Amino acid sequence: MDFTIKDVSVLLTRPEKEIQNLMKANEIPYQIINDKYFFNKQQIVEWALIRNIPINISNHSNMSEYQVKALNTILDQNSFYYDCALTEESYLEQMLGMVHLDANVDKAIIIQLLKNREALMSTAIGNGISLPHPRIPLMVGRNPLINFFFPQRPLDLKSIDGKPVHTIILLVSQTIKQHLSLLAHLSFMLSQETFRAALENRLSSQDLLDIINHIESTRGA
Repeated sequence: MDFTIKDVSVLLTRPEKEIQNLMKANEIPYQIINDKYFFNKQQIVEWALIRNIPINISNHSNMSEYQVKALNTILDQNSFYYDCALTEESYLEQMLGMVHLDANVDKAIIIQLLKNREALMSTAIGNGISLPHPRIPLMVGRNPLINFFFPQRPLDLKSIDGKPVHTIILLVSQTIKQHLSLLAHLSFMLSQETFRAALENRLSSQDLLDIINHIESTRGA
């Protein structure tokens, strides 16, 4: 019981008054200990997950209108991880262990939500690609999280086409609108044979960035 009303307000990006109203209506889990109100973080996360409520696990303010217009605006050479020692049993934990996030970000929450999503249906979308992402938006920093991981060996992640996964694209969006725009960008990129081949052949991060820039710059031309 380590959460206060203020903590829940920050986590759910909602005013403290609204949290208090939810408590009065018994619509949010909480406990009273020595006449003080406390919340269990795990219970609050699960409560938000059921209701598709975005969660803020960083110190950054909510950017509800922020959308990504092009992948090259949020990717750099540090977005790509090569020769990753990943296993089918722990690849989510292993990937989050490599990602650089602010010290205050609770990676355990991200892992929990990624696992919840995988429990519903595998995010291995075929052609050797997996796209793990939480069911709900997560504020993990100033920008959305998108990273490419290349396992040392292909992984059996129950892909829809039965093929092993050679590339994992980890995606954590801040809002639903942003998530949809990022999925649209990624879907278009992955529809391009040139990009898929570049991923399978594990070209350098700079080469991949150049290909992304070229495809995006010529889109609709």
